[in-house]
Amino acid sequence: MKTVAIAGSFDTKSTEYLYAKDLIESLELNTYIIHTGVSKSTFKPDISREEVVQAAGGDIKVLAQKKDIELTSEVLSKGMENLIPKLYEQGKFNGIIFFAGSKKTSLITPAMKALPIDVPKLMISRVSSENTSQYVGKNDLIMMPTIVDVDKSNFTSTKIAVFTIAEMVKFENN
Repeated sequence: MKTVAIAGSFDTKSTEYLYAKDLIESLELNTYIIHTGVSKSTFKPDISREEVVQAAGGDIKVLAQKKDIELTSEVLSKGMENLIPKLYEQGKFNGIIFFAGSKKTSLITPAMKALPIDVPKLMISRVSSENTSQYVGKNDLIMMPTIVDVDKSNFTSTKIAVFTIAEMVKFENN
């Protein structure tokens, strides 16, 4: 069975991401959970924030002591950029999805762009309605707009995104 990686902040958006996870699994796909949040996840992910930070050569305890959100986000982004292609090469997932507000979009897009062409990658973000060249560049990364931030009141955008990535993954390399 094919697998969709779900990367996200499972410290602040766990309800929303668990909803997406359940939807993906109801479509007969596996999920692979990667925590990109600053704080501890509310449930056990497949890849923890500590592992993401380590992939950038950092230490989560040191970052926590500094209490610098911008630095932590920068390290998480670099860790994702290093880690995501390796996880894909190991066969951990066939496609990846990330839901973000305006601040987190830049955290994951470098990692998505580091994946080979033809790997399904879907970014759901409010900045999708703006100039996205800084996020996409010359890549096949798909950005989908959401009118409001991904939250409990916006499960419609989540459903559309999940159905989109599911079909992309199901038909990838077929």
